[in-house]
Amino acid sequence: MKTIHKLIFGLFIFTIIVVALHWLYGEKKIYRVSPSQYTYLATNDQLQKGASTSSISREGDEVILDCELKISADYKWPYCGISILYDKENPTKGKDLSDFHTIRLDVDFVALDGDTNPAMRVYLRNYNPAYSLPDNEYTYKYNGLDYRQADYSNVLEVPLRSLQVLTWWLVDNKIPIEHSAPEFNNVNRIEFATGSGTPVGKYQLRIRSIEFIGHYIDGETLMLTLLLIWVGLALIFSATQIHRKQRILSESEARRQHLKLLNRSLREENTQFAELAHRDALTGAMNRHSIRNWLEQEYYPERELKTQLTVIYLDIDYFKQVNDVHGHKMGDDILREFAIVVMSELRASDRFVRWGGEEFVVFCPNSTLRHASILAERLRQKIELHKWMHGEVLTASLGVAELGQETAIDMLTRADEMLYRAKRSGRNRVEIENQE
Repeated sequence: MKTIHKLIFGLFIFTIIVVALHWLYGEKKIYRVSPSQYTYLATNDQLQKGASTSSISREGDEVILDCELKISADYKWPYCGISILYDKENPTKGKDLSDFHTIRLDVDFVALDGDTNPAMRVYLRNYNPAYSLPDNEYTYKYNGLDYRQADYSNVLEVPLRSLQVLTWWLVDNKIPIEHSAPEFNNVNRIEFATGSGTPVGKYQLRIRSIEFIGHYIDGETLMLTLLLIWVGLALIFSATQIHRKQRILSESEARRQHLKLLNRSLREENTQFAELAHRDALTGAMNRHSIRNWLEQEYYPERELKTQLTVIYLDIDYFKQVNDVHGHKMGDDILREFAIVVMSELRASDRFVRWGGEEFVVFCPNSTLRHASILAERLRQKIELHKWMHGEVLTASLGVAELGQETAIDMLTRADEMLYRAKRSGRNRVEIENQE
Protein backbone atom coordinates (compact mmCIF):
# COMPACT_ATOMS: atom_id res chain seq x y z
CA MET A 1 0.00 0.00 0.00
CA LYS A 2 1.39 3.38 -1.00
CA THR A 3 2.06 6.01 1.64
CA ILE A 4 -0.75 8.27 0.37
CA HIS A 5 -3.20 5.37 0.52
CA LYS A 6 -2.14 4.64 4.11
CA LEU A 7 -2.52 8.33 4.98
CA ILE A 8 -6.01 8.54 3.47
CA PHE A 9 -7.08 5.34 5.22
CA GLY A 10 -5.68 6.61 8.53
CA LEU A 11 -7.43 9.97 8.13
CA PHE A 12 -10.68 8.18 7.26
CA ILE A 13 -10.47 6.12 10.46
CA PHE A 14 -9.54 9.26 12.42
CA THR A 15 -12.60 11.09 11.02
CA ILE A 16 -14.93 8.25 12.00
CA ILE A 17 -13.47 8.10 15.52
CA VAL A 18 -13.69 11.89 16.01
CA VAL A 19 -17.30 12.03 14.79
CA ALA A 20 -18.24 9.06 17.00
CA LEU A 21 -16.57 10.62 20.06
CA HIS A 22 -18.33 13.93 19.39
CA TRP A 23 -21.65 12.13 19.08
CA LEU A 24 -21.07 10.23 22.34
CA TYR A 25 -19.28 12.85 24.44
CA GLY A 26 -19.39 16.15 22.54
CA GLU A 27 -22.18 17.57 24.70
CA LYS A 28 -20.67 16.41 27.99
CA LYS A 29 -19.08 19.75 28.82
CA ILE A 30 -20.69 20.58 32.16
CA TYR A 31 -20.16 23.57 34.46
CA ARG A 32 -21.60 23.21 37.96
CA VAL A 33 -22.60 26.06 40.24
CA SER A 34 -21.96 25.13 43.88
CA PRO A 35 -21.97 26.91 47.27
CA SER A 36 -18.22 26.31 47.54
CA GLN A 37 -17.59 28.54 44.50
CA TYR A 38 -20.41 31.07 44.63
CA THR A 39 -21.90 33.30 47.32
CA TYR A 40 -25.59 32.59 48.06
CA LEU A 41 -27.65 35.49 49.45
CA ALA A 42 -31.30 35.61 50.52
CA THR A 43 -33.29 38.45 48.93
CA ASN A 44 -36.68 39.98 49.69
CA ASP A 45 -38.69 43.18 49.32
CA GLN A 46 -37.53 44.88 52.49
CA LEU A 47 -35.25 47.24 50.56
CA GLN A 48 -38.41 48.46 48.84
CA LYS A 49 -40.10 48.90 52.26
CA GLY A 50 -41.86 45.55 52.03
CA ALA A 51 -42.53 43.20 54.93
CA SER A 52 -41.50 39.82 53.46
CA THR A 53 -38.81 37.76 55.20
CA SER A 54 -36.32 35.19 53.93
CA SER A 55 -33.46 33.06 55.25
CA ILE A 56 -30.96 30.57 53.81
CA SER A 57 -29.75 27.24 55.19
CA ARG A 58 -27.61 24.43 53.79
CA GLU A 59 -27.86 20.65 53.83
CA GLY A 60 -24.65 19.40 52.27
CA ASP A 61 -24.51 20.82 48.74
CA GLU A 62 -28.20 21.76 48.83
CA VAL A 63 -29.23 25.34 49.55
CA ILE A 64 -32.66 25.97 51.07
CA LEU A 65 -34.54 29.27 51.11
CA ASP A 66 -37.42 29.67 53.54
CA CYS A 67 -39.47 32.79 52.99
CA GLU A 68 -42.76 34.35 53.93
CA LEU A 69 -44.47 36.83 51.66
CA LYS A 70 -46.31 39.55 53.54
CA ILE A 71 -48.44 42.47 52.47
CA SER A 72 -47.07 45.91 53.25
CA ALA A 73 -48.79 49.25 52.98
CA ASP A 74 -45.62 50.70 51.46
CA TYR A 75 -44.94 47.96 48.85
CA LYS A 76 -47.64 46.07 47.00
CA TRP A 77 -45.59 43.42 45.18
CA PRO A 78 -44.07 41.13 47.80
CA TYR A 79 -41.28 38.76 46.73
CA CYS A 80 -38.35 36.75 48.01
CA GLY A 81 -35.56 34.78 46.41
CA ILE A 82 -31.90 33.79 46.21
CA SER A 83 -29.10 35.72 44.52
CA ILE A 84 -26.00 33.66 43.62
CA LEU A 85 -22.96 35.90 43.14
CA TYR A 86 -19.94 34.93 41.04
CA ASP A 87 -17.63 37.46 42.73
CA LYS A 88 -19.10 39.25 45.74
CA GLU A 89 -16.34 41.88 45.81
CA ASN A 90 -16.21 42.66 42.09
CA PRO A 91 -19.60 42.79 40.31
CA THR A 92 -17.92 43.53 36.97
CA LYS A 93 -16.42 40.05 36.94
CA GLY A 94 -18.64 37.20 35.77
CA LYS A 95 -18.58 33.75 34.17
CA ASP A 96 -18.52 33.41 30.39
CA LEU A 97 -21.35 31.01 29.58
CA SER A 98 -21.53 31.78 25.86
CA ASP A 99 -20.14 28.30 25.02
CA PHE A 100 -23.03 26.59 26.82
CA HIS A 101 -26.44 25.92 25.32
CA THR A 102 -28.56 24.57 28.21
CA ILE A 103 -29.11 25.21 31.91
CA ARG A 104 -30.12 22.14 33.96
CA LEU A 105 -32.05 22.97 37.14
CA ASP A 106 -32.73 20.53 39.94
CA VAL A 107 -34.85 22.93 41.97
CA ASP A 108 -38.04 22.58 44.05
CA PHE A 109 -40.34 25.49 44.87
CA VAL A 110 -43.35 24.71 47.05
CA ALA A 111 -45.96 26.55 49.10
CA LEU A 112 -45.81 25.39 52.72
CA ASP A 113 -49.30 26.55 53.77
CA GLY A 114 -51.42 25.98 50.71
CA ASP A 115 -52.14 23.79 47.69
CA THR A 116 -51.20 26.39 45.12
CA ASN A 117 -48.77 25.72 42.28
CA PRO A 118 -46.50 28.76 42.74
CA ALA A 119 -44.67 30.37 39.86
CA MET A 120 -40.99 31.22 40.03
CA ARG A 121 -38.49 33.21 38.05
CA VAL A 122 -34.86 32.46 37.11
CA TYR A 123 -32.52 35.16 35.83
CA LEU A 124 -29.00 35.06 34.43
CA ARG A 125 -27.74 38.60 35.07
CA ASN A 126 -25.06 39.75 32.63
CA TYR A 127 -22.65 42.63 33.18
CA ASN A 128 -21.70 44.64 30.10
CA PRO A 129 -19.73 47.89 30.56
CA ALA A 130 -21.56 49.30 27.53
CA TYR A 131 -24.70 49.74 29.64
CA SER A 132 -24.00 48.37 33.16
CA LEU A 133 -22.77 50.31 36.20
CA PRO A 134 -20.85 48.50 38.98
CA ASP A 135 -22.79 50.20 41.80
CA ASN A 136 -26.23 49.84 40.23
CA GLU A 137 -27.54 46.25 40.22
CA TYR A 138 -30.55 47.27 38.18
CA THR A 139 -28.29 47.89 35.15
CA TYR A 140 -27.19 44.23 35.01
CA LYS A 141 -29.11 42.67 32.12
CA TYR A 142 -32.04 40.39 33.03
CA ASN A 143 -31.94 37.23 30.88
CA GLY A 144 -34.94 35.53 32.41
CA LEU A 145 -37.70 32.95 32.35
CA ASP A 146 -40.94 32.52 34.36
CA TYR A 147 -42.28 29.01 34.94
CA ARG A 148 -44.12 26.79 37.40
CA GLN A 149 -41.88 24.03 38.74
CA ALA A 150 -44.76 21.63 39.37
CA ASP A 151 -45.54 21.59 35.64
CA TYR A 152 -42.22 19.85 34.91
CA SER A 153 -40.14 16.98 36.20
CA ASN A 154 -37.82 17.48 39.14
CA VAL A 155 -34.88 18.18 36.79
CA LEU A 156 -35.63 20.83 34.18
CA GLU A 157 -33.37 21.49 31.17
CA VAL A 158 -33.88 24.93 29.66
CA PRO A 159 -32.17 25.97 26.40
CA LEU A 160 -30.42 29.28 26.98
CA ARG A 161 -31.93 30.58 23.75
CA SER A 162 -35.34 30.32 25.50
CA LEU A 163 -34.37 33.03 27.98
CA GLN A 164 -35.56 36.51 27.12
CA VAL A 165 -34.48 40.00 28.08
CA LEU A 166 -37.29 41.59 30.09
CA THR A 167 -39.00 44.40 28.21
CA TRP A 168 -39.45 46.67 31.25
CA TRP A 169 -35.73 46.46 31.94
CA LEU A 170 -34.89 47.45 28.34
CA VAL A 171 -37.25 50.43 28.57
CA ASP A 172 -36.15 51.60 32.02
CA ASN A 173 -32.44 51.49 31.10
CA LYS A 174 -32.90 52.83 27.56
CA ILE A 175 -30.94 49.95 26.06
CA PRO A 176 -30.12 50.39 22.34
CA ILE A 177 -31.17 47.75 19.83
CA GLU A 178 -27.65 46.35 19.40
CA HIS A 179 -27.62 45.36 23.09
CA SER A 180 -31.23 44.19 23.38
CA ALA A 181 -30.59 40.47 22.75
CA PRO A 182 -29.76 37.93 25.50
CA GLU A 183 -26.11 37.90 26.56
CA PHE A 184 -24.22 35.26 28.55
CA ASN A 185 -20.58 36.26 28.12
CA ASN A 186 -20.17 37.80 31.60
CA VAL A 187 -22.85 36.41 33.94
CA ASN A 188 -22.07 37.88 37.36
CA ARG A 189 -25.08 36.41 39.21
CA ILE A 190 -27.88 33.87 38.99
CA GLU A 191 -31.19 34.75 40.64
CA PHE A 192 -34.26 32.77 41.68
CA ALA A 193 -37.36 34.63 42.86
CA THR A 194 -41.04 34.11 43.49
CA GLY A 195 -43.17 34.70 40.44
CA SER A 196 -45.24 37.78 39.73
CA GLY A 197 -48.54 37.74 41.61
CA THR A 198 -47.54 34.99 44.05
CA PRO A 199 -49.99 35.13 47.00
CA VAL A 200 -48.81 35.81 50.52
CA GLY A 201 -47.76 32.84 52.55
CA LYS A 202 -44.82 30.63 53.42
CA TYR A 203 -42.67 29.10 50.69
CA GLN A 204 -39.59 26.98 50.41
CA LEU A 205 -37.08 27.00 47.55
CA ARG A 206 -34.64 24.07 47.52
CA ILE A 207 -31.70 24.19 45.09
CA ARG A 208 -30.10 20.78 44.67
CA SER A 209 -27.93 21.57 41.65
CA ILE A 210 -27.43 24.07 38.85
CA GLU A 211 -25.52 22.89 35.79
CA PHE A 212 -24.70 24.44 32.45
CA ILE A 213 -24.30 22.04 29.51
CA GLY A 214 -22.25 22.81 26.43
CA HIS A 215 -20.16 21.43 23.61
CA TYR A 216 -16.43 20.94 23.86
CA ILE A 217 -16.63 21.80 20.18
CA ASP A 218 -19.85 22.40 18.29
CA GLY A 219 -20.76 20.19 15.36
CA GLU A 220 -20.36 22.86 12.69
CA THR A 221 -16.87 23.79 13.87
CA LEU A 222 -15.88 20.12 14.05
CA MET A 223 -17.13 19.41 10.53
CA LEU A 224 -15.42 22.52 9.19
CA THR A 225 -12.15 21.50 10.88
CA LEU A 226 -12.33 17.99 9.43
CA LEU A 227 -13.14 19.45 6.01
CA LEU A 228 -10.13 21.76 6.23
CA ILE A 229 -7.93 18.80 7.19
CA TRP A 230 -9.16 16.83 4.16
CA VAL A 231 -8.74 19.82 1.85
CA GLY A 232 -5.28 20.46 3.29
CA LEU A 233 -4.32 16.83 2.67
CA ALA A 234 -5.60 17.09 -0.90
CA LEU A 235 -3.60 20.27 -1.50
CA ILE A 236 -0.45 18.73 -0.01
CA PHE A 237 -0.91 15.60 -2.12
CA SER A 238 -1.48 17.69 -5.26
CA ALA A 239 1.59 19.81 -4.56
CA THR A 240 3.62 16.66 -3.93
CA GLN A 241 2.45 15.09 -7.17
CA ILE A 242 3.24 18.26 -9.12
CA HIS A 243 6.70 18.39 -7.55
CA ARG A 244 7.21 14.70 -8.34
CA LYS A 245 6.20 15.17 -11.98
CA GLN A 246 8.51 18.16 -12.28
CA ARG A 247 11.34 16.14 -10.75
CA ILE A 248 10.74 13.26 -13.19
CA LEU A 249 10.73 15.69 -16.11
CA SER A 250 13.90 17.30 -14.80
CA GLU A 251 15.58 13.91 -14.41
CA SER A 252 14.47 12.89 -17.90
CA GLU A 253 15.90 16.08 -19.34
CA ALA A 254 19.12 15.56 -17.40
CA ARG A 255 19.36 12.02 -18.72
CA ARG A 256 18.71 13.21 -22.27
CA GLN A 257 21.48 15.78 -21.95
CA HIS A 258 23.73 13.17 -20.38
CA LEU A 259 23.09 10.75 -23.23
CA LYS A 260 23.68 13.53 -25.71
CA LEU A 261 27.07 14.27 -24.17
CA LEU A 262 27.79 10.56 -23.91
CA ASN A 263 27.04 9.96 -27.56
CA ARG A 264 29.17 12.94 -28.52
CA SER A 265 32.00 11.56 -26.39
CA LEU A 266 31.61 8.13 -27.95
CA ARG A 267 31.68 9.61 -31.41
CA GLU A 268 34.87 11.45 -30.53
CA GLU A 269 36.39 8.27 -29.12
CA ASN A 270 35.37 6.31 -32.18
CA THR A 271 36.86 8.99 -34.40
CA GLN A 272 40.07 8.99 -32.36
CA PHE A 273 40.47 5.25 -32.74
CA ALA A 274 39.10 5.05 -36.25
CA GLU A 275 42.44 3.73 -37.45
CA LEU A 276 42.10 0.71 -35.19
CA ALA A 277 40.04 -2.07 -36.72
CA HIS A 278 37.45 -4.36 -35.25
CA ARG A 279 35.90 -2.16 -32.60
CA ASP A 280 32.94 -3.28 -30.49
CA ALA A 281 29.93 -1.56 -32.05
CA LEU A 282 28.25 -0.75 -28.72
CA THR A 283 31.11 0.48 -26.54
CA GLY A 284 33.89 1.43 -28.96
CA ALA A 285 36.28 -0.96 -27.17
CA MET A 286 38.38 -3.47 -29.11
CA ASN A 287 36.84 -6.86 -29.62
CA ARG A 288 38.36 -10.30 -29.01
CA HIS A 289 39.17 -10.90 -32.66
CA SER A 290 41.15 -7.69 -33.03
CA ILE A 291 43.28 -8.31 -29.93
CA ARG A 292 44.15 -11.86 -31.03
CA ASN A 293 46.39 -10.65 -33.88
CA TRP A 294 48.21 -8.24 -31.59
CA LEU A 295 48.89 -10.95 -29.02
CA GLU A 296 50.09 -13.40 -31.65
CA GLN A 297 52.49 -10.83 -33.12
CA GLU A 298 53.93 -9.46 -29.88
CA TYR A 299 53.71 -12.29 -27.37
CA TYR A 300 53.99 -15.61 -29.17
CA PRO A 301 55.84 -18.24 -27.01
CA GLU A 302 58.85 -18.66 -29.32
CA ARG A 303 59.79 -14.98 -29.26
CA GLU A 304 62.97 -14.42 -27.28
CA LEU A 305 62.61 -10.70 -26.39
CA LYS A 306 59.10 -10.32 -25.09
CA THR A 307 58.09 -7.09 -23.33
CA GLN A 308 56.30 -7.21 -19.99
CA LEU A 309 52.53 -7.65 -20.14
CA THR A 310 49.90 -7.58 -17.41
CA VAL A 311 46.17 -7.98 -17.75
CA ILE A 312 43.18 -6.72 -15.77
CA TYR A 313 39.97 -8.73 -16.07
CA LEU A 314 36.82 -6.66 -15.21
CA ASP A 315 33.23 -7.76 -14.69
CA ILE A 316 30.32 -5.43 -13.74
CA ASP A 317 28.65 -6.64 -10.53
CA TYR A 318 24.97 -7.60 -10.72
CA PHE A 319 24.59 -6.19 -14.21
CA LYS A 320 21.67 -8.53 -14.90
CA GLN A 321 19.67 -6.68 -12.23
CA VAL A 322 20.27 -3.41 -14.08
CA ASN A 323 18.76 -4.90 -17.23
CA ASP A 324 15.87 -6.46 -15.30
CA VAL A 325 14.97 -3.26 -13.45
CA HIS A 326 15.80 -0.54 -15.99
CA GLY A 327 15.57 -2.39 -19.31
CA HIS A 328 18.13 -3.37 -21.91
CA LYS A 329 18.25 0.09 -23.48
CA MET A 330 19.42 1.54 -20.19
CA GLY A 331 21.81 -1.40 -19.85
CA ASP A 332 23.39 -0.61 -23.24
CA ASP A 333 23.75 3.06 -22.26
CA ILE A 334 25.50 2.04 -19.04
CA LEU A 335 27.90 -0.25 -20.95
CA ARG A 336 28.84 2.69 -23.19
CA GLU A 337 29.33 4.88 -20.12
CA PHE A 338 31.36 2.14 -18.40
CA ALA A 339 33.72 1.97 -21.38
CA ILE A 340 34.28 5.74 -21.29
CA VAL A 341 34.95 5.70 -17.53
CA VAL A 342 37.54 2.92 -17.84
CA MET A 343 39.26 4.29 -20.96
CA SER A 344 39.67 7.69 -19.30
CA GLU A 345 42.16 6.08 -16.88
CA LEU A 346 44.22 4.13 -19.45
CA ARG A 347 47.43 4.98 -21.26
CA ALA A 348 47.54 5.30 -25.01
CA SER A 349 49.48 2.03 -25.18
CA ASP A 350 46.93 0.05 -23.16
CA ARG A 351 44.41 -2.15 -24.97
CA PHE A 352 40.83 -2.11 -23.74
CA VAL A 353 38.76 -5.06 -24.96
CA ARG A 354 35.13 -6.00 -24.55
CA TRP A 355 35.45 -9.69 -23.83
CA GLY A 356 31.72 -10.42 -23.85
CA GLY A 357 28.52 -9.18 -22.19
CA GLU A 358 29.56 -7.08 -19.18
CA GLU A 359 33.12 -8.51 -19.11
CA PHE A 360 36.09 -6.38 -20.21
CA VAL A 361 39.86 -6.92 -20.34
CA VAL A 362 42.64 -4.32 -20.13
CA PHE A 363 46.03 -5.36 -21.58
CA CYS A 364 48.88 -3.28 -20.15
CA PRO A 365 52.16 -3.59 -22.13
CA ASN A 366 55.39 -2.65 -20.35
CA SER A 367 53.61 -2.67 -17.00
CA THR A 368 54.56 -4.60 -13.88
CA LEU A 369 52.12 -6.54 -11.75
CA ARG A 370 52.38 -3.83 -9.08
CA HIS A 371 51.55 -1.02 -11.52
CA ALA A 372 48.64 -3.01 -12.95
CA SER A 373 47.33 -3.66 -9.42
CA ILE A 374 47.41 0.07 -8.65
CA LEU A 375 45.56 0.80 -11.90
CA ALA A 376 42.98 -1.90 -11.11
CA GLU A 377 42.26 -0.41 -7.66
CA ARG A 378 41.99 3.07 -9.19
CA LEU A 379 39.49 1.74 -11.74
CA ARG A 380 37.48 0.00 -9.01
CA GLN A 381 37.20 3.19 -6.96
CA LYS A 382 36.30 5.36 -9.94
CA ILE A 383 33.58 2.92 -11.03
CA GLU A 384 32.09 2.88 -7.53
CA LEU A 385 32.16 6.66 -7.08
CA HIS A 386 30.95 7.58 -10.56
CA LYS A 387 27.42 9.01 -10.85
CA TRP A 388 25.77 6.63 -13.28
CA MET A 389 22.88 7.65 -15.46
CA HIS A 390 20.41 5.27 -13.80
CA GLY A 391 20.98 7.02 -10.48
CA GLU A 392 22.27 3.96 -8.60
CA VAL A 393 25.70 2.76 -7.42
CA LEU A 394 27.57 0.47 -9.83
CA THR A 395 30.58 -1.65 -8.85
CA ALA A 396 32.93 -4.08 -10.57
CA SER A 397 35.10 -7.04 -9.58
CA LEU A 398 38.65 -7.21 -11.01
CA GLY A 399 41.31 -9.89 -11.39
CA VAL A 400 44.99 -9.09 -12.18
CA ALA A 401 47.63 -11.42 -13.65
CA GLU A 402 51.08 -11.11 -15.27
CA LEU A 403 52.43 -12.91 -18.35
CA GLY A 404 55.13 -15.46 -17.54
CA GLN A 405 56.76 -18.17 -19.64
CA GLU A 406 53.44 -19.13 -21.07
CA THR A 407 50.86 -18.19 -23.64
CA ALA A 408 48.58 -15.18 -23.34
CA ILE A 409 45.65 -17.59 -23.01
CA ASP A 410 47.21 -19.06 -19.86
CA MET A 411 47.64 -15.54 -18.45
CA LEU A 412 43.98 -14.72 -19.20
CA THR A 413 42.90 -17.95 -17.52
CA ARG A 414 44.71 -16.96 -14.32
CA ALA A 415 43.24 -13.44 -14.48
CA ASP A 416 39.79 -14.98 -14.87
CA GLU A 417 40.44 -17.10 -11.77
CA MET A 418 41.38 -13.96 -9.85
CA LEU A 419 38.15 -12.31 -11.08
CA TYR A 420 36.01 -15.12 -9.76
CA ARG A 421 37.92 -15.11 -6.49
CA ALA A 422 36.94 -11.44 -6.19
CA LYS A 423 33.29 -12.32 -6.83
CA ARG A 424 33.34 -15.13 -4.27
CA SER A 425 34.93 -12.78 -1.73
CA GLY A 426 32.06 -10.31 -1.86
CA ARG A 427 32.49 -8.43 -5.19
CA ASN A 428 33.61 -4.81 -5.62
CA ARG A 429 37.24 -5.79 -5.00
CA VAL A 430 40.55 -6.48 -6.75
CA GLU A 431 42.26 -9.89 -6.55
CA ILE A 432 45.91 -10.25 -7.67
CA GLU A 433 47.68 -13.49 -8.52
CA ASN A 434 50.29 -14.87 -6.13
CA GLN A 435 49.06 -12.58 -3.29
CA GLU A 436 47.23 -13.72 -0.15
